[in-house]
Amino acid sequence: MIASGEPASLDFPGIADIYDCFMALTPDSAELGGSFLVYVGLDRHGITLAIAANVAGAASLGIEPDSARAKAAIRTGACDFLVNTLDEALRILKNEIRKKNAVGVALAADPRGTVAEMIQRGVQPDIVQGSGEGIDTLAGCGARRLDLGAQTGGPPAEEVSWSVDRDSFRWLPAVDWLAAAALVPANRTTTARKRWIENSPRYLGRALAGQRYVQMSEAEAEAFAAAVRRAETGREIPATVTVSRRPGLRPKAP
Repeated sequence: MIASGEPASLDFPGIADIYDCFMALTPDSAELGGSFLVYVGLDRHGITLAIAANVAGAASLGIEPDSARAKAAIRTGACDFLVNTLDEALRILKNEIRKKNAVGVALAADPRGTVAEMIQRGVQPDIVQGSGEGIDTLAGCGARRLDLGAQTGGPPAEEVSWSVDRDSFRWLPAVDWLAAAALVPANRTTTARKRWIENSPRYLGRALAGQRYVQMSEAEAEAFAAAVRRAETGREIPATVTVSRRPGLRPKAP
């Protein structure tokens, strides 16, 4: 989807891309409240990061030299605030980090100069993504570098999505509950996946509001599909639920 008036490079990311980024952000804990992420660029890739960080509960700062593109990130809903100076950004971020709230800040400024100022002032993020523009220095000072291409091994997961044919605001949450209940507690990614199911709808935007997505093992996907069939047959969910499954393209953690 490309929203009217936005640069062509700011097409809204797909739900699977946002999910993958969220899982990369949360390898050890599903809750990133109080964590600070810095990245450069609010193109499609940056929008993906901003949304995933919001779902994870982190505070994020996207540094974008093109003010029009930074404004477009606000219009998509990926970022909450648009500022023009590092001081403005830090005022917002410090308050939300202290309260462990999710927030996305778009800073329309030169990335190299901004990161240099951060280093000079001792502003140290917890997570960084990318390289160059001083990002390598921040990583060398202790920030975790986000590797979106990392392979974690294990059998491929299934990509499972679902939707309903009517009253999605009412019946999708009921299907979401069935999906969360199907996730195996022993799987180390289950807490993160449950957080994704619960929190992602509020950040995914209107384009993806009627669709849900998560990765499941084959057994979890079978259990979920069976639970949906029972709910439809028993009229617990008086709507037609469409569940789509396809093999995952990348190996995921067991």
